[in-house]
Amino acid sequence: MTTRTTDATMSTRERPSLRERKKVETRTAIHEAALRLVAESGAGQASVDAICSEAGVSSRTFFNYFPSKVSAIVGLSAFVVTDAQRETFLRGAGEKGLVRDLCTLVGDIMDSTARDGVDRAALRELLARRPELAPDVIKLASELRLQVIALTEERTTPERAQLAVTLVMSAVDCALHRPLDADDDAEFTRWLFDAVMTMQALARESLD
Repeated sequence: MTTRTTDATMSTRERPSLRERKKVETRTAIHEAALRLVAESGAGQASVDAICSEAGVSSRTFFNYFPSKVSAIVGLSAFVVTDAQRETFLRGAGEKGLVRDLCTLVGDIMDSTARDGVDRAALRELLARRPELAPDVIKLASELRLQVIALTEERTTPERAQLAVTLVMSAVDCALHRPLDADDDAEFTRWLFDAVMTMQALARESLD
């Protein structure tokens, strides 16, 4: 006998579990507490202890969700290159299309943070209001840079890998500090590539 699956059954199965919802709520509470403290007293006063007190969580719980106070303020735990992203990037052959593939890789990693709840527009606004946070945000991005350089070295020399990744990450830095018309994944990746091409054109023009 065939059992028909109803829409109600499907929606129940797809609904996040209570544990998953609690995790999201706790993560959001820590992030919002950090933002409130920064808005009221500045980043310097938003210590981990202060954030924990504001959010009503222990320091142990805090570090289960965020590695530092800055990561809690911006709502970003870490940048991670997934196995799937790694495999896709390594399908490319050598240096052919290397910069475009890097833009696709980095764009996908950045967009995965958006799917995890990080609002790029809100992050840009935060950096505009609190420019003192920029060096720490760049430090978070530097961890991603090291991962991507190591991966890129599998397609080219260490020296060229470092230069190519630095070029793309410079475009990411621009994206963090200015409004973008691009919102969806494909548009953001194209914006990164166009920004890189513009930087290359400027460099060539300076030699003419």
